[in-house]
Amino acid sequence: MEGSRSRTVTIKDIVECVQGEVLNSKERLADTVTSLMVGVMCVDPSPLYFGQKSDKAVITRGDRTDIQLGALETSIKCLVLTGSTKPLPVVLARAKEKNVPVILVQKDTPATLAQLEQCLSAQGTSQAAA
Repeated sequence: MEGSRSRTVTIKDIVECVQGEVLNSKERLADTVTSLMVGVMCVDPSPLYFGQKSDKAVITRGDRTDIQLGALETSIKCLVLTGSTKPLPVVLARAKEKNVPVILVQKDTPATLAQLEQCLSAQGTSQAAA
């Protein structure tokens, strides 16, 4: 998505692409995402790093509560948690408070990102053909 000015994707598109389970805020699935950010090993404080982009989906491991909470302090559209690890209650409570969907996927972070890039690339091709 980065690098293409007009491409957007809905949260529902992301859920379908990664075959994820939506844990909360299902009413937000029609919201659009304009960028993806990956939280793996943040050296910078998470809000500073994730604050660089708005209307984003953040992809990170399900066991990285620090990254999840940091991302939730910014303009985030959804949180994609990889590795089938359910988030701690504090993360779900904060996501519910901010009305941010949390999506749980089975694959690891690199595989999830690759799958998303493939879906988005295919979607961009079909949009260009339309």
